[in-house]
Amino acid sequence: MDLRYPVTRYLYRPLSLRAANLLAPTFVTPIQMTWVSALLFLAGSIAFGMGSYVVGAVIILVGEIVDCVDGDLARITGRTSRWGAFLDSVLDRWTDAALILGLAYSDMDSLGVAAGLALTASFLVSYTRARAQSLGVDCPDGIGARDARVLILVIAALLNFVLVGLITIIVLGVITSIHRMIIAGREMERLEREAAEIP
Repeated sequence: MDLRYPVTRYLYRPLSLRAANLLAPTFVTPIQMTWVSALLFLAGSIAFGMGSYVVGAVIILVGEIVDCVDGDLARITGRTSRWGAFLDSVLDRWTDAALILGLAYSDMDSLGVAAGLALTASFLVSYTRARAQSLGVDCPDGIGARDARVLILVIAALLNFVLVGLITIIVLGVITSIHRMIIAGREMERLEREAAEIP
C-alpha cells in the first residue's frame, strides 16, 4: 500500500479490500474485475457525454473502486500475473481517455480545447513513469497520479465546474510529469555512477 497514493489509500482501498476479501473464495478472477472496471468507466464516460454528470460521477467512482479490487484480489489469492498488470495499465489509459472525452463531448465549444490539453497532460504523467520503468527506474511520485485525477474530475462534474476540473488536471499533469522526470533522472544518474564504480 503505497503512501504516495493517499486518495487510493484512504478513499478507494478500504472499500476495495472488503470487496476483494468477499470475492476471494469465489470464481471471480482479477482480470475479470479489470474488465468490469473498464466497462464501468466507459458507461460513466457515456453518461458524462450525455450531460448526466451525477450519474456519470457515481458510476466512475464505482469503477475506480473496482479498479483497485483487481489488484487486491490478485494479491489476496496469489493470482498476480504480468498479463494482468499489463492489461490493467493499458485499460487505465483507455479509460482516462474515455473519461476526459466524455466530459468534452458534453460541451465541445467550451470544453474541447481544455479536454485535449488535459488528456495530453494525463498521458504525459503515465508515459513518464512507463518510460522510466523501461529503463529500470520507477517514479510513481507526484500529486497528479491517476487516482487523484479521477477524483478531481468526478468532483468537478458533481459541482458542474468541469472546465475548472480540466484546467486543474492540466496543471497537475505538467507538474507531476516534470517531478517524475527529475526523480527518474536523479535515480538513473545514481545507478550509472554506481555502475561506473564497479571494477
